[in-house]
Amino acid sequence: MPNKQASGDVSTGVVLPVSPTGTAGKRFPHLLDAISQIQQFYVIEVSGQEIPADFLTLRGVLNFFNIGFGAGFLEGLIFVLLMAIILPIATDEGLVHYLAKYFPLIEFKPFLWAVNLAPVLISGGLCCYMSKYYVGKVTKKAIDSLLLGRTFSLILKGFLVFVALIMLSKSITPKVAWEMAHYISFGKEDLATNIYYFILKLKPVLITRAFEVVGIFALAITMPFFTIWGVSWWRSFKAKRAETMWTK
Repeated sequence: MPNKQASGDVSTGVVLPVSPTGTAGKRFPHLLDAISQIQQFYVIEVSGQEIPADFLTLRGVLNFFNIGFGAGFLEGLIFVLLMAIILPIATDEGLVHYLAKYFPLIEFKPFLWAVNLAPVLISGGLCCYMSKYYVGKVTKKAIDSLLLGRTFSLILKGFLVFVALIMLSKSITPKVAWEMAHYISFGKEDLATNIYYFILKLKPVLITRAFEVVGIFALAITMPFFTIWGVSWWRSFKAKRAETMWTK
């Protein structure tokens, strides 16, 4: 048995995959890198070895928080960009029928919703995937920090998008709509008229979509928490039930 303890061990002889500065001090560039680090923590803790609680320093917690915040911002940004493309298409049936000649699935509304929600579903799914690793103090601490960062980001993003859609809808008046249509059409009256009616048709849809965004972001925030905590509770429940059966 070696006399020297591995880097990162302060009391228990735990052999850690990398040094404290390599884990807690590293700024994770991607969500997958953070999940990979959490997997390393999990492998050690699930084997029965204890990682010192302070191994994940304040800097390490902030790093996980930052990558969660960045992941939430990115998924929110992609969602908004897709919405800016899909919303006008879904609002105009004539445009839908025209585009359906080249992309038949566009007429299928659930498909448009699925495309728009794809970034939220993928990121949320990755966070839910971490439920299997929610074991051990350090692993739980890392996952909670990651989810907390993502939550703050989505709350901020959702609020800004909600306000922007409401303000945009309120700013659309017949006069403004005509000026926009005239500018976009380069002064062509027939085209300007079509664009004018399209903009007015879009006005109430923006209000509806603003509240839908709130619901979508609320689901995106709560889904990983309920999944991870639910799996953790179920795991603890099964362990206690098995222990009760053995003691009888």
